[in-house]
Amino acid sequence: MNVAEVLDIEQIVMDLDVSTKEDVIESLAVKLAEKGVLSDKHSYIEAVLDREQHATTGVGNGIAIPHGKSPVVTEAAIAFAKLKSPVEWQSLDEQPVSIVIMLAIPDSEKGDTHLRLLSEIAVKLMDDDFVEALKEETRPVDIVTLLG
Repeated sequence: MNVAEVLDIEQIVMDLDVSTKEDVIESLAVKLAEKGVLSDKHSYIEAVLDREQHATTGVGNGIAIPHGKSPVVTEAAIAFAKLKSPVEWQSLDEQPVSIVIMLAIPDSEKGDTHLRLLSEIAVKLMDDDFVEALKEETRPVDIVTLLG
């Protein structure tokens, strides 16, 4: 399974107008629920926030990759947001976040699906040209192409 298989244009939000990471996570969880991949949106949000308590998912360079593995996730999916204004995320570089790539992984997923997806995204994020293109892109279809 790769990013292209789990990122749907319907789960991309441009200019998301929120002020906290909790608001970002909730907004993206709504998108995932609309797709039908969450049987319980609130339990999924709790799983993501619980993961945030253990270690930040703010990877630096204005990007966060929150994720939750939960029995309420019916199939692996990714939601993406470009924020209207950066929000505090306790990132590794202590900078606010303006791009969020959120993963939803079924608890029943045997194997390393979430690790493969995280790795695929992380490898791309090591490329400064890729990060710059992601930050400049304004069309959801092009976000899907870039990440996929």
